[in-house]
Amino acid sequence: MDKAEFELIAKSVQAASDDRKAAAVIAYAFDEPPGEKSKDRCWIDYAAAAALLHALKEAAPDKATRESLLQAAAKNILADFLPIIAPEEAEAFIKAAAELLASVPTPETLTAGSIKKSVHMIPKAVNVLPKIPIAPTPKEEPAATAAVTVARSRGKEAAVYVGLRAELAPIAPRLTVFDLSVMQAAASIYANGTKTFSSNQLYRALTGADAHTKITSKATLEAVKKSLDTLQATIITIDAEQQAALRGYKGYAWNKSTFKGYMLPMTKLETAYYSGNKLAASCDCWRILATPPALEYATTIKQVATIPQKVKRLPKGVSATVNNICIRDTLLYYIHLNRGKGAKLNYSTLFEAAGVDTSNRDTCYKMRKVTRALLKYWQEIGFMTGETDVITGDKNDTIYIS
Repeated sequence: MDKAEFELIAKSVQAASDDRKAAAVIAYAFDEPPGEKSKDRCWIDYAAAAALLHALKEAAPDKATRESLLQAAAKNILADFLPIIAPEEAEAFIKAAAELLASVPTPETLTAGSIKKSVHMIPKAVNVLPKIPIAPTPKEEPAATAAVTVARSRGKEAAVYVGLRAELAPIAPRLTVFDLSVMQAAASIYANGTKTFSSNQLYRALTGADAHTKITSKATLEAVKKSLDTLQATIITIDAEQQAALRGYKGYAWNKSTFKGYMLPMTKLETAYYSGNKLAASCDCWRILATPPALEYATTIKQVATIPQKVKRLPKGVSATVNNICIRDTLLYYIHLNRGKGAKLNYSTLFEAAGVDTSNRDTCYKMRKVTRALLKYWQEIGFMTGETDVITGDKNDTIYIS
């Protein structure tokens, strides 16, 4: 194992161990621990991380392999816990250690990796986030909480309440549509089983690029890094108590009805690449420590679409700019929200929802061209056979979603 991979594993496991230790302490402080994990599960996860961390500290990087690290961790688990647990129960600890190790990608994946499928969160309560101001201090309640009507039952409306606040001073006054796109891409990497990722890897997940595809927009890559800082420091609260009480949602797996935490609960890692023993380059990576609250909520109400990564790929002639990515993801949202309903979508509505300023005629023309290129590409790959772009005039262009 080269030095870069060893350091990446060590830093990822250390971050996971610190987080899991805190979670285990909190779990044992309550008769019924908050969150979806039981006391035993919290303890198993922490013990597995501690055993793997111990194995890393004793290993020689140039002689270590992932298999040898797992074997050493298993040996530590058996030595430490067999006196107090049954042998068959030790398997749960060893499995947790294997899953933690597998969640750390190789350095090659960090620089040139891609994913096969993306997740796309459909709930209105998630897509309304750019309209909510971020409250400036952690002691204050959210400056504005959006009430999103999700259903009506027996003449009564059920609403989901969503608020945002910053950990310290807000990095930005509001989230943007691009921030949501970055969150979706990070959640997609997480859902694919990798919890440590680099900005390069996220760029590929965001743009639908294949492995080893050259990064074509440095401006977009910088926007990704800025967005990650914002998402890491912004806390979201989704109060879905009314929705959970509705008859149509009672059969869902509601472990809780309030989802709260950082938009992307993660920690930043600094790792490096070496040529022999000499530093070749540094790389900023992130380690996702828990399921993002928006993804947890969307999964609970079964409003997460799984999209082949080729659908996220920008077609020929459409560059990987922030505006184009926002147009693509907003269009995907409207398609999934309105499939089978015969809905109409005006270009002006699409552009406003995507946060794109089309007051300039040239920009408006370019954005319409991008939209048509996306629709044509999706039809060609068989993603959408019923959606048709119908042109009725310069002011009344409408997208029909059947």
